[in-house]
Amino acid sequence: MVADALVYHPTAAHLLLYLDSTIGRDKVMRLVQYFARFYAAYLARTGGDKASLAAWRGLMSQFSTARKIMRIGKPLQHLKAAAAAYDNKTADAVLRYTALGRQLSYTAYLTIDTLIFVHGTKLATLRNPELAQKLYYRFWLAGIIFSISGAVYKHIGLSKREASLAKQAEKDIVAIKKVRAEQAANSTQLVLDLLDSSIPVSGLQLVPIDESVVGLAGMISSLIGASAQWKLTA
Repeated sequence: MVADALVYHPTAAHLLLYLDSTIGRDKVMRLVQYFARFYAAYLARTGGDKASLAAWRGLMSQFSTARKIMRIGKPLQHLKAAAAAYDNKTADAVLRYTALGRQLSYTAYLTIDTLIFVHGTKLATLRNPELAQKLYYRFWLAGIIFSISGAVYKHIGLSKREASLAKQAEKDIVAIKKVRAEQAANSTQLVLDLLDSSIPVSGLQLVPIDESVVGLAGMISSLIGASAQWKLTA
């Protein structure tokens, strides 16, 4: 039957496995959230129907809140990663400290994220929610800056490593492929960070960025992240 063919198709099984993971669901929800942000900005710019504009903004807000709930407890993961980066005394010093800075910044950013969510529930209130929102964006941006710095430094190192391997009389094909794979992953992360930086930069009003641009950047980074997670669950 057609229904059986669809239900038991490998792609359907893969999709179920993907959506069964917290990361997979978050990637999909993030994509919807930033599409809603992009489309709401488009409607506002083109003089769209007010009811439709309110609906898309509401959808963006609901998905943003849902993702905040899913991120509760995540600061502990980044704190653990920060401890691991600090304890890794054999690592390159620049990579070690950029990783440490990134993880500590994300720990602070996600902790404030949880506090903002609790404030929104009215179970507890922040004395200065506006300051909390600014700190939220500042720590997020700081984490991205550390990540970009580490990625650029790593890119230079990997490029030198690949060039050195290519000059050898007997080329180590396996080693070259490994370096290229690392470079590809590093480049992808760099692109993600550059795209995502538009969000806190816009939130802090450091540079005037149109909401549609922020929404589009978020959509693209979400698609890249969702694609990478899809491959991991294959």
